Amino acid sequence: MTEAATQTRFRVEGMDCAGCATKISNAVRRVPGVEDVSVSVTAGSMTVRHAETISLSAAVLRQVNGLGGYKASLLGDQETPAGDRSHQEHSHDHGGHYHASPAAAGGSGREEASRLWWQSPKALLTLASGSALVIAYALGKAAPSIAAYAFIAAMLIGLAPIARRAIMAALSGTPFSIEMLMTIAAVGAVIIGAGEEGAVVVFLFLVGELLEGVAAGKARASIQGLSALAPKSALIEENGQTREVPAEALSVGAVILVRPGDRIAADGEIVAGTSAIDEAPVTGESVPKRKDKG
Repeated sequence: MTEAATQTRFRVEGMDCAGCATKISNAVRRVPGVEDVSVSVTAGSMTVRHAETISLSAAVLRQVNGLGGYKASLLGDQETPAGDRSHQEHSHDHGGHYHASPAAAGGSGREEASRLWWQSPKALLTLASGSALVIAYALGKAAPSIAAYAFIAAMLIGLAPIARRAIMAALSGTPFSIEMLMTIAAVGAVIIGAGEEGAVVVFLFLVGELLEGVAAGKARASIQGLSALAPKSALIEENGQTREVPAEALSVGAVILVRPGDRIAADGEIVAGTSAIDEAPVTGESVPKRKDKG
C-alpha cells in the first residue's frame, strides 16, 4: 500500500449475504478515483481505498444509498493516510509510544439489534405484500371477474421495490442479481396469465429476505458479543517492568503479562509460563486447555 493512498471506512446497514457485498463493491468501484473496495458483511462495514488528494465520501454514500435497501454512513475518524495508519498499528520501538488503532466496525450491528426486526423496512414491506395478497384473495372470491387484476396489484406492491433495486444494481455493474431474476420471473408470470402465482412468489421472496436479514442480524450480534469479551486493557512488559495500556494500543512484537484469572488481550505466542487457558470464546470448548511455552 502506497503512502499516497487513503482509506475511508463506512458503516453499511442492510447487508445480509455475500450477494449484497458484491453489489455494493461493484457499485463503489465505479466511483471515479476508487482504487480498491473491501466489504465485510459480518462487521457491516466497507473500506474504500482511494488517492490521498481526493475525498470520495459523498459520492460513495450516494452510490450505496442509491442501490436501495442499504444505508451507508461514515465510520469513526476518517481519511487517515494509509501510510500513517500502518505506522500507528505496527510501530512499537519509538520511545515507548503506543497508538490506538482505528475503531472496529461494531456500531452497525448494535444499532440494527436495538431495532426490533418487525420494525425494519423489510418487515413492513413483507407485511404490506402479505396483506395485499389476502385482500386480493378475498376480492377474487367476492368478484371472480376482477381476481386477476387484484392479484397483479398485490404483486406490484411487493415487486416495485424489488424491481427498483434490480435496475439500480444493473446500472451499477451487477445486472444478474437475485432481484433482477425475481423481477423477470414475476413479469413472466403476468404475461402467461399466472398473476396469482406471481404474487405468491413475490411474497415468499420477501419472507425469505426478511428471515435472511434476521439471521444475519443475530449472527452479527453474536460475533460482536464475543468481541465484547475481550479485555479493554493489557499489562505490557518492558525492561522487566509492567504498565497498563489500552488493549487496542498493543502492537506487533509487544510482550504482555497475563495473570491468573485474567482474560488474554491479544493473539500471540507464550514466551514464558504454564497455565490452563479458557478458549471458550474462540472454540466453544468449556474445559480450559493446558498451555506451555511456544
